[in-house]
Amino acid sequence: MSDAYDEGLRLLARRALTRAEVAERLAARGHQSDAVESALTRLEAASAIDDASLARHWIEGTATARGRGRKRAIAELAKRGVAPAVAASAWSDAVADGVVDESAMVRRAVRRRLGPAPGRADRGRLARVYNALLYEGFEREQVASALSPYGFEGMDG
Repeated sequence: MSDAYDEGLRLLARRALTRAEVAERLAARGHQSDAVESALTRLEAASAIDDASLARHWIEGTATARGRGRKRAIAELAKRGVAPAVAASAWSDAVADGVVDESAMVRRAVRRRLGPAPGRADRGRLARVYNALLYEGFEREQVASALSPYGFEGMDG
């Protein structure tokens, strides 16, 4: 059996992985928990594993391309083992650096669903788009603002 550290390097050579993903894969390959932990510590010291950097890169690429809002992006990163605080910090940094423009993302998502503004859509369709964008993780105010050129007047009970 190969050394857990060397196997971790081989895993990371194929694809960027989170600390949790590397740990899971090394354990699945039969490495003992102490050997896995030692390998993870060495990999982090060598900067081969960096959840914050991975989160930032994923947000800049995948999240923006798929039109994910903040909440959904953080949730998807959490599924990969990135701590929510690390993912939230990566999102905030990307917004602060101008890499992620949340308002532009939600406007693009609305335009993709409803066509160019100004336009009118029936209340049911607006409600479906509104809810879909909330599910994607966008904030209520951003979604309502992006839908207002289509006649959206808010969701009142």
